[in-house]
Formats: sequence, C-alpha cells, structure tokens
Amino acid sequence: MSNNFFEALHQIATDKGISREELENIVESAMLSAFKKQYGTAENVTVKFDREKNTVSIVTKKMVVKTPKNLAEEIAYDRAVKIKKDVRFGDEILVEENPFETFGRIATQTAKQVMLQKIKEAEKDIVYNEFIGKEGDLINGYVQRKMRNDIFVDLGRTEGRLPASEQSPLERYKPGDRLKAVILSVKKTNKGPEVILSRAHPKFIEKLFEMEIPEIYDGIVKIVRVVREAGLRTKVAVTSDRDDIDSVGACVGMKGVRIQSIVREIEGEKIDIVEYSDDKKIMAENALTPARVREIVETSGGGVIAVVDNDQYSLAVGKAGHNVRLASRLCGFDIDIKTEEDYQAFLSTSESRAIVDQLFSKETDETPLEELPDLDPRIIKILEKAGIFSVEELVTKSFDDLMKIDGIGEKTAQKILEILAEVVDFDDSEDDNPEKDDE
Repeated sequence: MSNNFFEALHQIATDKGISREELENIVESAMLSAFKKQYGTAENVTVKFDREKNTVSIVTKKMVVKTPKNLAEEIAYDRAVKIKKDVRFGDEILVEENPFETFGRIATQTAKQVMLQKIKEAEKDIVYNEFIGKEGDLINGYVQRKMRNDIFVDLGRTEGRLPASEQSPLERYKPGDRLKAVILSVKKTNKGPEVILSRAHPKFIEKLFEMEIPEIYDGIVKIVRVVREAGLRTKVAVTSDRDDIDSVGACVGMKGVRIQSIVREIEGEKIDIVEYSDDKKIMAENALTPARVREIVETSGGGVIAVVDNDQYSLAVGKAGHNVRLASRLCGFDIDIKTEEDYQAFLSTSESRAIVDQLFSKETDETPLEELPDLDPRIIKILEKAGIFSVEELVTKSFDDLMKIDGIGEKTAQKILEILAEVVDFDDSEDDNPEKDDE
C-alpha cells in the first residue's frame, strides 16, 4: 500500500486518539473485506505491516499450477518460480501482493468504506470511554444551540446535552456562552456517546463547593448531604472531624466571599449551609435556617414538631412550603411547623394525650385508615402520601392541619372530621374547626 496513503491514514487516527495497534486492526479488517469482495474468500489471506516503512501488504497462500483458474488460491508456475526458484507444481507458496494492484475499483471502495466506518466506531468508543470515567465530574463547555428547550454544549471532542429538567429556572443561555455543568450520565447510542449534563442536580452544588472551598477539596470539611429545589433554595449539611475547624465558617469564607462565588454561579439561588448533627433536635433546628426555632419536640412517628413564633412561621415554612420540605429531606425525617398557639392547642386535645399514652405502651396496635367507615380510598391515599397511616395519627390532626395537605380542601377536611367523630369520643368543649362558627 502507498506510503503516503498509510501515513495519511495514520495521521487521521492519531488526531482522533486511535492507537497504532488499533489502526492496524482496522486496516487489516478492511483489507480482508476487500479481498473477499474481489475473490469471494479470504481464508488464505494475511495482512502484513512494515512499521519502519509505514506500508501494508497482503500475503496469500497459493498453489502452483500451470494455468491458474482461481486467482485467489492459485498462481502460475512461471510467476511462482520468480518468487521461489525450487518450486514445483502442486506446492503452496506465500505470495506478497500490493493491495492497489490486487483490488479492483469496487474492492478498493469497499476497503475505504470499511476503514472509515471502523475509524468512526473507534472514535466513538474512545470518546465514550473518556467521558464514562468522568460521570459526576464538573466540566466546562460552550453553548452551541437550543432545541426544544434542551441546551447542546460543545465539550471539545463531543457535545453534551443539558435537558430542560436539569436547568435552573433562574438561568438563561445563548450560543457562545461559557457553561459549567456536572456530567450526570453517559450513554452509548448509534450516533455516538450521549453525554447528559446537569446544573440542577445536588451533585452540581457538591462539585462547586469542592472547587471553591479548599477545606472540602482536601477532605477537612465533609459534605454530609445536599438537597435542592433548583431556582428556589439549596441546603447543605457539613461537618468536620477536627474540633478546631468551623465547617460552616469555612464554607462561607471571609465576609462571605466563598459562598458568594457559588451563589453567583447559580444566578442568586439561596444557599443555606448548616452544621450536621446526629442529635435529631439540633439537626432539625439547624435545617430550618434561616428561621429561628423556639422548641423541637419529637413525635411518635419518628419526626419532630418545630415550634416557632408567629413572625417566624412563614420563614420556617417557606414559599410554597419549600423551606420545611427541604429541611425534612436534609434531616431524613418529617418536620411539622407549628406556632406556639397551635402547639398548645395540639397538647390540649384528647387526641394528643392518646398519642403520648402510646409512647409508653408497647402493646398498643395502630388502627389502619381502611377501618374508618365511609372514608374514600382516594382520601386514604392522599393521607398516606402525607405520612398519615393510622387512625391514631389522623385524630391528632386539626382542621387547619388537614387543610395544609395537598389534595384536601375545606369540604374534604370537614368530612374527615365528621367520620372521626362517629368513632372517636371527642371533648365537646373543643372545636377542631373554629371557623365553622363564623359561617
């Protein structure tokens, strides 16, 4: 094969990161395919490489005959004797041939197509193997285009896709913008590796912290958990094994310089950094930042009640409940927010006293919601989704508590209380729905 051709092919492979050994395998596969295309078989063929001269040739095993009929497997005596002087009829000899002289136009085209296809496949594998090892890593790129709300990002050797679901609502992009994202996943497809990026995943925040805060990168301060609702708020629980290290202060930095660089990267999204604690009460209080909590009380269901002042209630709950929702996820247990008045009313009810009694009784069995007559299965599913699985838990909920549950309106809440009234003896002096008198 021509030196120039093989050198050009080698240069292409080098540019694409293909090793010399893999290139030789590609060329060998192409030569064998072309030979089979030309002669119908390639069983007697080997491909020989001369690395010093950058050449490749085809070596075939052929039988010496007077007049060859099968050019793929037979060679004329007068030609064979030039290769091996003492050759005889019926002998098999190895014949080295130039592919360009051996192949016709169609076979040559076949070799070319096979080589190009194999090089493309090898390049896809190389890119896939490169990026599969980077899952979870931070990467920089440039916005190429936007298609159906998905952003396509130039990553150098390939492009990444930032789906709409992995974007923050606060952010806007245009072609040419520099973009930082975390590699969420890498998948093999017929068109090549598909690299999925994310700027909304909690892992993105973790990697930003590692990049901006040396103590986290060095492992002195550890991130225990990150929870996030992109565009609204992020909560990060951190800790350190060293007593002389303020883990929260290390993340915030002098005059907030470290955390502000991260906040700017996510377009001003609020970030709460809290100290992690194994103590459930301390952890719940920390997680409800920025709200101030007066008291934390553990409940029988494994969660806690956070008692706050009236002026802290909205802050503790957050817009559309996002603060308490994120705090619960950060802690790993439910947090119920109550004002002092609501908590005192809760304590005064006979239902709450029954719950307290159950804390000291190991033999008490909970009554499933299905045993309540006339309670619609749809309502049961809504209650269970809200973490209420028994009649004993349900009777602790006031009218206002039921109204806070997604999917339960005023009529449904009133119906639940009426069903409970038929099977539970309530104190007539207490009213679960004080607004009813105003109707």
